[in-house]
Amino acid sequence: MELDNIIDNKKLLVFDMDGTLLDSMELWRYLGRIYLKSKGKEVKDNLEEVIDCMTLEESASYFKSNYNLNEDINVIEKEIISFIENKYLNDIPLKSGVKEYLQELHKEGYKMCVLTTSEKKQAISALRRTGILDLFDKVYTDKDFTMSKTNPQIYIKVCERMNEAPQNTVVFEDALYAIESAKNAHCTVIGVYDEYYKNDWNKIQSIADGTIYNF
Repeated sequence: MELDNIIDNKKLLVFDMDGTLLDSMELWRYLGRIYLKSKGKEVKDNLEEVIDCMTLEESASYFKSNYNLNEDINVIEKEIISFIENKYLNDIPLKSGVKEYLQELHKEGYKMCVLTTSEKKQAISALRRTGILDLFDKVYTDKDFTMSKTNPQIYIKVCERMNEAPQNTVVFEDALYAIESAKNAHCTVIGVYDEYYKNDWNKIQSIADGTIYNF
């Protein structure tokens, strides 16, 4: 495989989940739109831009005030969370070639873990349903380290937990900010293409040690 030369002689492989292993970024991009349409609302074209940097609570408040929802804000939040959990439990697929690639790496004896910013319950549900959970030694979320992927220390902490040095670690990520952090942590980084971050792809290609469009 094209990646063999990059991961050869490395010990630990760290995989992002959303947009890297799971084809889930479309859900996150249009989550608000899907939710509002389920309530029978006509949704404005610029909704995604408006709520892009909002928290869940802020988005729920915006939905209530701008789309005349009858539910309280906390109810809206719970409904959105329930909708997300249902999708992870039942619908979101793996990206092309992921399972076969992971199975091959597992046979070759690599240590492998997941580092995701999704809720652990959702992550484990999706990884189990898609048949790849048992291929990983650990599943970590950002909450396990009380820091985000914008902080290179999160990758250093993962390496410490897995008893490997960053220099012996390869990180697979689709988001530019995460790729930058992993590089700053002195990990080797593979950039994985996802449509959600297509505008960053040229920069990702210039920063990452290697890039792939699929597995």
